[in-house]
Amino acid sequence: MDKNKGMMIIIIAMLGLIIVAIVVGAIFLLGAMNNNDQVQAGGPVTVHVQEITEQDIIAFTLSNDITTNLLSQDGSRHVVRVTVGIGINNTDEAEAEEFIDMLMEREIAILDLVTNILRRTTRAQLEAVGGSEVVAEEILVALQDNFGSQLIVRVYLGNLITT
Repeated sequence: MDKNKGMMIIIIAMLGLIIVAIVVGAIFLLGAMNNNDQVQAGGPVTVHVQEITEQDIIAFTLSNDITTNLLSQDGSRHVVRVTVGIGINNTDEAEAEEFIDMLMEREIAILDLVTNILRRTTRAQLEAVGGSEVVAEEILVALQDNFGSQLIVRVYLGNLITT
């Protein structure tokens, strides 16, 4: 009789562990699905980035400035010219150098991505207080998504001129 009780306790414990594993898995799955729904709906997405200092960031500047039309809602023509820099997490120097080499090879795709974001932006949005930072953050998220990497930690928009 004691043998059967011992086996029953072991079976109950195993079933309990399986149930806990299923519940934990379901929680993570629902969280991931919710985050994916927010991405598809254009909502906020939580991006976990390790805290790094400015000394841990190496800048990669695109070789060409970008000049493009801005979105105009009143029919007038507005143009922006900007220099774009990309901040790379340099805490692992070898990984950062390899990543920058890959960025250099795909620079034309980066130029296209940034240009498309700028073309969806109005002059008023860029010139508003903090406007260029909002656009830089949008570019940052797009680059992180496009390259599937959290090594890209900052986007710098320099020499920004609008007409």
